[in-house]
Amino acid sequence: MKLLTKTSIYYLIFSLILFLIGGIFFYMQLRTILDEEFTEDLYKKKEHVEKYVNDSAKIPVSSDFIGDKITVVKADQKSTEQLKDTVIFDPVEKEYLQYRQLIFQLLIDNDLYSITVSKPLFESEDLIDGIITWFVITSIIMLVLLFFLTRLLSKKMWTPFYNTLDHLQGFDLSNNKSVDLSPVSTLEFKMMNDEIMKMTDKVQRDYQSLKEFTENASHEIQTPLSIIRSKIEVMIQAENLMPDQLSSLKDIYESTHRLSKLNQSLLLLAKIENRQFPETHIIDLKELLEIKLNQYDEMIGYKNISVERNFNNSPALKMNSYLADILFSNILINAIKHSSSSGKLIVELNNNSVIITNSGTSTEIPSEKLFQRFQKGDLSGDSHGLGLSIVKQICMTYGLKIEYLYKDGNHIVSVNF
Repeated sequence: MKLLTKTSIYYLIFSLILFLIGGIFFYMQLRTILDEEFTEDLYKKKEHVEKYVNDSAKIPVSSDFIGDKITVVKADQKSTEQLKDTVIFDPVEKEYLQYRQLIFQLLIDNDLYSITVSKPLFESEDLIDGIITWFVITSIIMLVLLFFLTRLLSKKMWTPFYNTLDHLQGFDLSNNKSVDLSPVSTLEFKMMNDEIMKMTDKVQRDYQSLKEFTENASHEIQTPLSIIRSKIEVMIQAENLMPDQLSSLKDIYESTHRLSKLNQSLLLLAKIENRQFPETHIIDLKELLEIKLNQYDEMIGYKNISVERNFNNSPALKMNSYLADILFSNILINAIKHSSSSGKLIVELNNNSVIITNSGTSTEIPSEKLFQRFQKGDLSGDSHGLGLSIVKQICMTYGLKIEYLYKDGNHIVSVNF
């Protein structure tokens, strides 16, 4: 979820809660004010009735007080003043309606009368309903307007951030170009852009230094290794060598050869991690796998392995052709090397995956560590333990997913795309 969307949702929820709390408080205050007004009005009417009785010495009737409902009955005994809510049948509305009544007693011509002044409450309810309805409508309109206005303003305020994000997403170390960020007026974004430019410049310098160091170190190591190997080859061909000397020279030669392969593999890993293979081509996987299987036909025949090709589709991948060759070469060589003699190798090609299965004993390396560097089992021989690490790094570079599973005596490696 985008930051702007999340902020807008939080604002909307917070505003709804505030409006809800405000609406409840407003409703309670409105009811309190109206209740007090109604009660005060009833007491004013009581004063009018008392004044009318004192001035005229007559029994009051409703017609004497327009808009008031007054009931007068003789009282048998004295009672205290009473304020209460009740329901009275209204002949006009033809239903029972709520009223508030003030009951008090007056002495008229030496007779005690109980006088009831009534005021309908449904008028206040209608008033409250009307006010609350308009309050809700107004609140909804304000919420909608504020939501879109805030979203518009937030989008405008966050524009420098998204511009910076776009530049960072397009940043490529291999291009050797600095991040060119537009000047901004907001202090926080200006500080962020300054720090990003400093950071990317430093990363670029470190990357170039590491790249040069890796290439130079590899070249400087490879050259003396080649000289050592050539000298050893000459010495091995000498006729006056003792058997133990010849054995030692062979050990040195094999170690030098392994060291050379290790150096080349580490250099390749560094180049892949540094994205130094930018060129891409459309790779026909069916054609590539056929070529690889033909190249390793001698290895397959030597171990008497039967090969089954299940090419259900002929998908294509967009990647560097050199890395594609290394990717499937390493997987196939690993499968052949760890396959049991007279075993079976199955190469399956689907629309979105390549699955290579070979029979063999279980590996000593846990599956979660299989693609880590320098991981190898007893059957690896002269392996330097970087083949599957290179495979993993290539897959990560091109967004491929590689998985390993050992099931029913079979090693299963799948590359999903």
